[in-house]
Amino acid sequence: MRRRLITIFAGVLSMILLLSACGGNGQDQGKQQQTVIVGVYGGDWEKNIKPILEKFEKDTGIKVQTVSGADSEWFTKLKASNGKNPPYDLLILQPDTIQRGIAANVLAPIDEGKATNVKKLYRSVQKKLTVDGKQYAAGFSMGQLGIAYRKDLVKQEPNSWTDLWSSQLKGKVAISSPTYSAGLQFFSALVHAQGGTESNPKDIDKAFKSLSQLKGHVAAFPDNPGSIQTLLERGDVAAVASWALTKGSQHEEAAYKLLNYLSGKEAQEAFSEKSYYGMSNSDVKYGDKIKGKVKVGENYYSKLTWVDYETATSELGNWTNRWNEVLGGGK
Repeated sequence: MRRRLITIFAGVLSMILLLSACGGNGQDQGKQQQTVIVGVYGGDWEKNIKPILEKFEKDTGIKVQTVSGADSEWFTKLKASNGKNPPYDLLILQPDTIQRGIAANVLAPIDEGKATNVKKLYRSVQKKLTVDGKQYAAGFSMGQLGIAYRKDLVKQEPNSWTDLWSSQLKGKVAISSPTYSAGLQFFSALVHAQGGTESNPKDIDKAFKSLSQLKGHVAAFPDNPGSIQTLLERGDVAAVASWALTKGSQHEEAAYKLLNYLSGKEAQEAFSEKSYYGMSNSDVKYGDKIKGKVKVGENYYSKLTWVDYETATSELGNWTNRWNEVLGGGK
C-alpha cells in the first residue's frame, strides 16, 4: 500500500508582480491580430487567471497565448535570448527571479505612460521593485506563505516554523529548495526566525545546522505550485510571483495593454475573489467572503519583511549546494 504522507509547504513573504519592458517593436501589429504570449503557473493559479485573460481578449481583440511553466525554465530561456526576440512577452515571476532578470538585462523599466494603472499601485510595494530610480515591476497580488497541511492527516496543528521539526511529521514534510522562490523564502524565514539576517555568514551557518536536523522529515522537494497542489490532492504529502514583460518583446504594444489591464481595479478584484490574495492596486474593494481574511494596505505592506534579494542573488548557488548536502534533495 502506498505510504500516505502530508505536505508542509513553508515560505515567507511572497509577491505577485507585474513587469514591463520597452524592447521590441510593434510596427506590423496594426496589420494583423495582436498577440501576447504569457507564461503562467499551473494548477489553480492558471485556472484563476485564465477567465481574466479571456475577458481581456474579448474586450480588446488581442489574442492571449498562455504557456504553463515556472521561473527557472523561463529565466533560462530569457538569458538565452539575450534580450532579442524572447519566447515570452509577459511572465509571472517571483522577486528573486526579477533581481536576476535585471542583472542579466533581460527586463526593462516600465513606462507608466503606456500602463497608467501602475500609478494606482501601493508605493511601498513599488519602492521594492525600483532600481536606480526605474520601476522594473508592477505589483499584482500580495501573499504570505506559511505552513499548509492536510487536516485529515495531521493530528496536531503546526503553528510555527519549529513545528516542522516535530516527530509527528518525520518523513512527511515537503519543502521547496532555494532554486524555487518559495524555498528561498522559507530559508529566509528560518534565518530571521533564529534572529539572523541573510547577509551574516554566521547566521546562514546556524540555519543550515538546523536544516541538517530536518533531513529525516523531508519526503519531497516540489518546485512549482502545480507540483505542490498535486502532492496535496494525492495525499502523498499534506504551499508569489510576478508578471514580467520581457526585453526585446516583439509584441510590446499588446503586452503593455495587458500589463495595464492586470494592474487595474477590475482584473485585480476578480483575481482576489478567486485566489484570496490581497492585491496591490489601492482602489481594489474586497468582497464579503474575503474581508477579514486578507491584510492589505500601505500600513501593512510597508511593514512586511522581504527576502534580502541582493544578498540571495549572489549567494543562491552556494546556498543551494549546501541545501542539497544537508537535506539530500532538491535542485
